[in-house]
Amino acid sequence: MESSQIVLKLVLDTLGVPDSIAEVDDRKRIQKAIYLAQAAGVDLSYVFGWYVMGPYCPALTRDYYTLASALEAKDKGYEGKSLRSDLREKLASLQPLFQPPQGTSLSSESWLELLASIHFLRTVSKFDDGDSGKVLEKEKPSLANFYQQGKKVLQSAGLLR
Repeated sequence: MESSQIVLKLVLDTLGVPDSIAEVDDRKRIQKAIYLAQAAGVDLSYVFGWYVMGPYCPALTRDYYTLASALEAKDKGYEGKSLRSDLREKLASLQPLFQPPQGTSLSSESWLELLASIHFLRTVSKFDDGDSGKVLEKEKPSLANFYQQGKKVLQSAGLLR
């Protein structure tokens, strides 16, 4: 197992995100969790662009498929390894973001897609609040109604101004 897959496994474990990639939602969860981890200051050197389900990184896709193959082959190269304590603390602070707030009708994967999309549109694409909302309305109508709620959660976590 290569170092990038070991780090990915350790980050996912610390976030409480399963490393399964069997379903589209599994892969979406990983993409958005890693995006948010990087937004919080955990630099994993993944570069994200805008795609159908929001922020997406092809290099991350390659890494989680490689990780899945290694785990299937019973490679335990990650055992005995750990992340620095400052990184573990940053990642632990994100865990509350990973579940939709009470009364929100979104799945956890869709909630993560919403948060990552809002963050990407505001910080990477540099859209203002109004334009970000319009992009969500056009490209993700099922998420658009939750824009203000997602924005507030990102702000309270210190990931958005």
